[in-house]
Amino acid sequence: MTDRPLLTEVCATTEPGDLEDNGSANEVTVAMPRVHKFGGTSVDGSERLKALAAIIRDQDDRSVVVVSAMAGVSNELSGLVDAATIKGDAASPDPSAILAALRQRHLDALYEIVEGEAGRASVAARIDEIFDSAIQLLNEGPGREAGRFGDQLMAIGEDLVVELTVVALRAEGVPAAVLDAREIVWTNSDFGAAVPDFESIRKLVPSSILPLVEEGLVPVVQGFIGSEPGGTTTTLGRGGSDFTATLLAAALGSPEVVLWTDVDGIHSADPGLVGESRVVSDVGSEEAVELSYFGARVVHPAAAKHVIASDLPLRVKNSFAPERPGTLIHSDRGAAAAFAAVAHKTDVALIRVKAFPTALAYGFLARVFGVLGRHGVPVDLVATSHSSTAFTVDRDEDLSEVRRALSVFSEVDVLEDVATVTVVGRGMLREPGIDALVFWSVEKTPVYLISQASDVSISFVVDEAEAPELVRRLHLSLIELKERAREEEPSKEVAASKQGDR
Repeated sequence: MTDRPLLTEVCATTEPGDLEDNGSANEVTVAMPRVHKFGGTSVDGSERLKALAAIIRDQDDRSVVVVSAMAGVSNELSGLVDAATIKGDAASPDPSAILAALRQRHLDALYEIVEGEAGRASVAARIDEIFDSAIQLLNEGPGREAGRFGDQLMAIGEDLVVELTVVALRAEGVPAAVLDAREIVWTNSDFGAAVPDFESIRKLVPSSILPLVEEGLVPVVQGFIGSEPGGTTTTLGRGGSDFTATLLAAALGSPEVVLWTDVDGIHSADPGLVGESRVVSDVGSEEAVELSYFGARVVHPAAAKHVIASDLPLRVKNSFAPERPGTLIHSDRGAAAAFAAVAHKTDVALIRVKAFPTALAYGFLARVFGVLGRHGVPVDLVATSHSSTAFTVDRDEDLSEVRRALSVFSEVDVLEDVATVTVVGRGMLREPGIDALVFWSVEKTPVYLISQASDVSISFVVDEAEAPELVRRLHLSLIELKERAREEEPSKEVAASKQGDR
């Protein structure tokens, strides 16, 4: 990132250790702000933005707010990007109509939050400026830089909400200011899925955020976006606002990052499938990573992994019911073996690869995964034997070229109507007998692949039609029945005590 100014020139004296909760020379303790992330339905219109402001107003400690776009806005913008970069689609949406509707949606929220034309004028002008830039961008078209074009257009959802969030906070009596994420979230130039420059962020975030906090302001930062070495807007990939929140919290040494959603926390199973699912009060960081990858999309996978790397507590809460405790994700979860949740993921394809009899056994797996690497195909689950392997990928991946390349040296079979079902907990490798409980619950369900590479999960690939019933059966035997037994234990002890008193 040679085009950037030297970090020593930006914030030469800032180190995370200087900013922790330690007593300073004058006996004053510096309390790091808590980072709160809101997005989607939690910022969808004036009422939700007012609720956000009330939540921040009621916090006992200082706050930093990260926001993403209103519900559905990123999908609308993605459609405009696709229409501009993929020619020949007669059904392409009308960009002018879509942008006009989005502009009015955000202006309506502003008018409902702020009373009086004088208070609205500057923010309304900023909203107009953002949409005027979007129109100009679409008129110019992507040219040869579709990725750069797409990120600039996708970022306007967050640019709009950050302005509305600040006025909502001020209307609630909370002083706030916009801090542009492009100034503090530096990335590489991989448009669409930019990789953060962690060292730069670690330096820039405290030097930019803490002065605002010390002035009594709540900094409000766009999630999802950053900037590359030349200063052009980049994005961290869909769902990247969670990642932004953990990046800022880790750089600040925050006591906790809170992800505000429209659910009460991480559930022990999909409530739509399992009526007896319950909110998990706490879960280990590694368990959260497994859940995020294999179906429980409450936390973005990159954010879950960064929580582990930074030893950062993360809490998932419901912005529609802020009094509820939510789920705490942390590294020091108890050591005793226990099941936490059953996750499932649909839209999966299983690829089975078997080496030709004439092929040499050594180097076979290297060739297989070399093909996947060259074509940029991410793999979820893997199982291998001496001369064959099987793995799962997202079904929407274009596998034609991969299949052709693998067929040069192996037999290739692709099953598309499959799903993964994953049991997540702790002690699943080290505790004798715990896997047996899982396999007993699977019973006669046909299984194409079993994968267990860690102490916190075991996964099965099954027919997609079989997945819902398997999830329900696993949840009943591994979680519900054990919970009922624990709940009944105190009453049994009381009954035994009364019997002994007779």
